[in-house]
Order: sequence, then C-alpha cells, then structure tokens
Amino acid sequence: MSADCCSAKPSELEKLARQRDQRRMLVIVLAINAVMFLVEFGAGVIAGSTALMADASDMLGDALVYVVSLYALARSDRWKAGAAMLKGAVILGLGVGITVNVVLKIQSGVPPSSTLMLAFGGLALVANLVCLRLLTQRGRQHGKHFRVFAQRRDQ
Repeated sequence: MSADCCSAKPSELEKLARQRDQRRMLVIVLAINAVMFLVEFGAGVIAGSTALMADASDMLGDALVYVVSLYALARSDRWKAGAAMLKGAVILGLGVGITVNVVLKIQSGVPPSSTLMLAFGGLALVANLVCLRLLTQRGRQHGKHFRVFAQRRDQ
C-alpha cells in the first residue's frame, strides 16, 4: 500500500516544477508585453501612427492572454482554450477601434511621424524577439527534461 501512495510522487513533482517554470516565464513575458503596450501605444498617439497603436494592441492582447494563462496554468485544457478565445475577442475589439482610427486618418490626410514609427517599431520588434527567445528556450528545456525523466524511468 505504501508503494502505491508514493509511486506517483515523481510525476507530480515533475509537473509542479514545470508549472513553476511556466509561471516564471509567463510573468516575464507578461511584464515585457504590458510595458511595451504602454510605451508603444503612447508613442503611437504622439506620432499619430495607427500602425504603432495596432501593434501595441496586439501586445495588450498577448499580455491579457498571459494573465489568463497564469490563472489557467493548473487548470484544464478548457480553461486554456478560453484564454485563447479571450485573446481573440480582445484583438477583434481593438482591431475595430484601429479600423475606425484608420478611416478618420484617411479623411483628415495627416501623415504619422515616420521617425517615431521607426524607433518604436524597432523597439517592439526587439521586445517580441526577446519574448520569442524566452518562450522557445523554455520549450527546448522542457523537452530535454522530459527525455531525461523518461530515460530514468526506463532504467
């Protein structure tokens, strides 16, 4: 009986460690996306750039998904699917707002500041590349840990 109670402990500990690593990574990319939303959206308003505001809106959508993902991390796949649906709804709403802004800009004919667009667009690219690196690096580590864990169980 005591062997049965403890046989699942290694897999439970492995799962908890993965969740802790996932939580840490999600908090980091959440912070990057939230800060970039504020910076890039503000720059978009100052520069009169709908493109910067649209990209900032995508950053906000990502940040919201990371918040929901943190909440759903220890929950079912249904919660995770709900997080994806939330991002879609947020992006759709922001997209409608950006489209209205584009129509207004076309009517007024005022061009955005290309210097600010280039600078903050480049900053957003760097932020996205950092998030991509963090998330893909974490994915590779997860695969490596799984292989090591599977090899231990085979021995």
